[in-house]
Amino acid sequence: MLILAFDTTNEFGGAGLYRDEAPLDEAPNVVGPSGPERASYSVTLFEMVEKLLASSRMSLRDVELFAVANGPGSFTGIRVGVAAAQGWAMAFGRPVRGVSVLEAMVEAARPETEFAAALLDARRGELFIGAFRATPDGRARRFVPIAEGRAMRPEDIPGRLESEYPDLGQVTLVARESDLAARGLRASLPKGAAWRTVEGSVVSSIARLGLEAARRGELQSPAELDAYYIRRSDAELHWRS
Repeated sequence: MLILAFDTTNEFGGAGLYRDEAPLDEAPNVVGPSGPERASYSVTLFEMVEKLLASSRMSLRDVELFAVANGPGSFTGIRVGVAAAQGWAMAFGRPVRGVSVLEAMVEAARPETEFAAALLDARRGELFIGAFRATPDGRARRFVPIAEGRAMRPEDIPGRLESEYPDLGQVTLVARESDLAARGLRASLPKGAAWRTVEGSVVSSIARLGLEAARRGELQSPAELDAYYIRRSDAELHWRS
């Protein structure tokens, strides 16, 4: 299956073209964290995809699945990615798969514990947190969400972890290496919980999760694809403005 995967939710995004799990070509994001996202991914996503297709001698018509990071993250970036996936899928009659950045982070980290919690800077003094549990999936393990993602104040997270996970030795916290807000929480975490970081883009993980969803028959139509804001009220406020 030829998969075009991309992430426009944050400055560590990018795009990649994959034949099943094998990368054909990958294009990391060239937009800096200080750049205006409205003027960046709305242009650079299409430039990255054009280069990927040209280097692989493919066209959008050849793509069999569009796998896109649908949040959480930058409101504008999420909308750019979701709209692009919907537009391409509708134009060429292909399925899509929206993948949470939090789930992609856990996939990239590959924890050995039964539970995992992904942490991501949500700005406004909060962190996004997503909880996952390992479950057998054929010959491998995959982590599935066990609760809706939420935005929390960092000081509230250690107590929540202790109340929800009696055995913290079975929990791995996952954060981006460059996420200072999430890393700042590490010193206050309860003893016993493991800690892992991921670096750079998680686009390859988005592609793998899209492929796994295809094998389980869990792909989406363009109309079914939705953004995953977590703080939807903030998103709606920005959308109206």
